[in-house]
Amino acid sequence: MSASWALLFSFMVCAVAAALEAVCAGSNVKPFFAALKFPRYSPPLWIWYIIGIGYYATFFFILYRIFRLNTDSTLKTVTLSLAFFMMAMNALWNYVLFRARRLLLAFVTGSVAPLFDATLFICILELDRGAAWSLVPYLIYRVYAVWWGYKLWELNRGAVGFV
Repeated sequence: MSASWALLFSFMVCAVAAALEAVCAGSNVKPFFAALKFPRYSPPLWIWYIIGIGYYATFFFILYRIFRLNTDSTLKTVTLSLAFFMMAMNALWNYVLFRARRLLLAFVTGSVAPLFDATLFICILELDRGAAWSLVPYLIYRVYAVWWGYKLWELNRGAVGFV
């Protein structure tokens, strides 16, 4: 695929995923955050937005590199499908946390997600080492995110309006 098309497709995938994420999160993110008890070392809401930008920059880069590969291998198709799946699940996770307010379910699904992350990393590693290594900061963040999700649930368990 040409560089122009790869850029366009990567941008479109990320834009659709970000829009889906926004729809799933809804418009009450700030009031929801204000009602929660947070774990120690929990970033403020504006830092979460920066983390989100980093997430989309990482996936944009990965998608671009994979789209640019001059191969029609099954591994490329599986890798792209897995990346699309993960971005869709990330959006749906926002629904679980922000709209449904199911903190335990958000923790459990967030704890399963690293299995997909590791699988994606292995697939990308076989296709493009540069793209794979760009995923490493995200993988490290995931360790924190699982701990954060658990602590968030633990601190707010039994609070009115949260499950």
